[in-house]
Amino acid sequence: MLTIVACPQCRVPAEITERFSLPSTDGPVPHVAVGCAAGHHFRMPADQRPAYPQPRLGRAAGRPAARPTVGGG
Repeated sequence: MLTIVACPQCRVPAEITERFSLPSTDGPVPHVAVGCAAGHHFRMPADQRPAYPQPRLGRAAGRPAARPTVGGG
């Protein structure tokens, strides 16, 4: 499954390339490996990965949705 996030260093699109767990005194901690288009690579706890803003579908931010016209007018 392809998961896109923001690179923690440069904020360009990055892909989660691996998911794994590491042991801790409170039980296993989920981690991810992230690689970005600029060549940065990170391993970090899954709950600390930066989210990548998803594009809004349907209309541009701040603009009202277009209303369909009936009868060409």
